[in-house]
Order: sequence, then C-alpha cells, then structure tokens
Amino acid sequence: PNPNPNPNPNPNPNPKVDLGGTNCRAALVRDTGVIMHVLREGLDGREFGVVVAQIHRLAELVLAEKGLGWGHIRAIGIGGPGLCRNGTIVGAANFPSWHDVPLASAVRGRCGNRPTYLVNDADAAVEAEAWVGAAATHKLQHVVLISLGTGVGTGAIAGGRLLQGSRACIEGGHVLCEPGGRRCPCGQRGCAEAYSSARAIKERYGEKGGEVGVDAREIFRRAKEGEALAAETVQEAIEMIARMCINISRVLDPEAFVFSGGISGLGEPFLERIRARFQELRWTVLPDEQQFLLASVGADSGIPNRIIGAAGAARRAIAERRYLPCEVSDAALQTEDVSAEADANPDSKADPNPSPDPNPNPNPSPRPNPSPKPPA
Repeated sequence: PNPNPNPNPNPNPNPKVDLGGTNCRAALVRDTGVIMHVLREGLDGREFGVVVAQIHRLAELVLAEKGLGWGHIRAIGIGGPGLCRNGTIVGAANFPSWHDVPLASAVRGRCGNRPTYLVNDADAAVEAEAWVGAAATHKLQHVVLISLGTGVGTGAIAGGRLLQGSRACIEGGHVLCEPGGRRCPCGQRGCAEAYSSARAIKERYGEKGGEVGVDAREIFRRAKEGEALAAETVQEAIEMIARMCINISRVLDPEAFVFSGGISGLGEPFLERIRARFQELRWTVLPDEQQFLLASVGADSGIPNRIIGAAGAARRAIAERRYLPCEVSDAALQTEDVSAEADANPDSKADPNPSPDPNPNPNPSPRPNPSPKPPA
C-alpha cells in the first residue's frame, strides 16, 4: 500500500519470512504479489534468540543480493507456526520452548525498525490465494483454505478480509468428525486431523495392519493400484475431510474450499472424491454451491503460498491500519525508491529443492529508486 494515490508501476518489495519446523525462508515480494528473490536455509537452532538472529541475517542477505537496504522496505511479514496473536507466538508444536514470545517486535528491532506483522502460516496461505491465487482468479470473497500436511490447517477469508476470531484461533482441522474417536495431537478425540493429515494416514494404515512407517503418498499410490487396506485408509481420510467441509460450510458459508499442502498435490482426482462425498452428505433443504479448488500460488515454482501470503497480509494491515503490533507513525511507513537496476531484474528465484514444511504474521512493503542504499 502506497500513501501516494497514484499507482506506482514499480511497487516496493515487502520482505517476507517463512518460519517452518526445519527451514527458514526470506523473500522479497512486490506489492503486485510477484516474488523478486527468495533464499532458504535450514534452521540454526530452535532457541528464540538464535531464530531471530537467523531471520535478521537472512533478510539482510536477500536485500543485499538485490542491492537494497531497509530504507527501501515498507514493512516485514512473518508467516509463523502455531498460534500467532498480536505479534506474539503463543505456542507452537515445533518450538516447544516458545510460550508468548514477541517475535514481531524482536524482528522489528533487528530489521531497520520497519513495521512487522506476524500471522499463522495457514492464514498467510489463504491471504495469498485471496490476493493473487485461486480465490482471486474466481473473484471470490468468502473462502476457506484447508492445508493438508503433517497436520490440517485452515484459514478463512470473509467479505474479502482475513477472519481470525477473538483469539486468532480458528482451527477447522479440529472440528469433531468422529466423537470419541482417535486421540488428536491437540488432545481432543475425533478431530478431522486425527484421520486426514499425512501423519494420521500413515498411522492409521499401520493400525489397520498395514506396513508400519509407509508415508501418505505411498499409501495413496497403493490405494490407486487396488490394495484394499490402503484404499480403506484413504477413503476414511476423504470421509473426514468431507465431514469437516460440511461442518465448516454450515458456520462460515464459504463460496469455495481451496486445498493446499502436500496431500493436495494428489490433484483433481483426490479433490473430486472429496467433492462427491460432500454432495452425498450435504443437506437437501437448500442448495450447496461451494466450489472445491486447488491452491494456485506457488504451484509451479514450488515456493509455498504462505511466502506471498504473509506479505499480502502485511500489505493489507498497513493499508487498513489493522493488527499492527504497535502504533506505526506515518514517517515509519515512508520508503525510498528502489533502483532502476533492481526493477530491471525482478527474478523470482525459486528454491530449486523446496523442502515441504511439516505443517501447516506478516507486514508489507512497497519499493523503488535510482540510487539504492546498502542494507542496514
């Protein structure tokens, strides 16, 4: 978002940090949703101070490789794991020692004092699809994204805006689909995630007498080839996903469900089975017209959609002056123009071997200027 009402043909980039269970990515994202540059590293450690230092170093490196400095940056977006609220990670399974850690303010203090916004990775993913992805393509204003990975994450857009609830704790993967059923990692019994995540599918296959340790993709392959036990396990997962979608649709009434994450990589045939079961379960008193779509952001490049989504959420937050961890002055929102050289080379350098995050918050920045400053 640029305070200047005249649209800038070369909008400033928004640094975006994606913090996963094993990797950290830093990217420069334009106001148009185009990735200029992205770098990835394995985590140096899981201690809070170590992670903040690595984010700072990686963000400076991605700026330096484009000849930019913090003065060119409007804001920073962070896609974080676990429960993220008001710039703080309340808790995250992959970082068990983190409790109420102020990640946004810590990063802001190290990174040029730019406005910094933190969102959960599933919320970042749905922001990406609403901004430049499947929801944008279909001109949808009410969307639920379901991320099928190690866990089952959800993000929701209502009326074109991110829906987070009173505590930023909307977790569709934990609606009860089989009361009294399997225990979920969250502590409840019978959650959708307890049957339909990649981890759950692997466990269920073993519990039913299948080969222990076989991953979800292999189980899907075996099901396709006709193995009865694999087919039973896959059908159970599809059943729970369809039940979850029915339950969510009765509360949020979305125009579409968008599927993201590793399991959704199985494509349209998998999606069609969920859609068909949803139609069998739905009510008959009124029509159900929800679309079932695959996420499109990052589908070709292998770059997670939450990379773009965290920048998009930050961009939206600054435009609307919402959800910033602290007051941001007009002066803090000013940026320098980025060099013509940087504009002439907007490569979207995708990670050649992206490593999928085990699971399933942000601030933006515009850009541009003929004489770039070195990074701070």
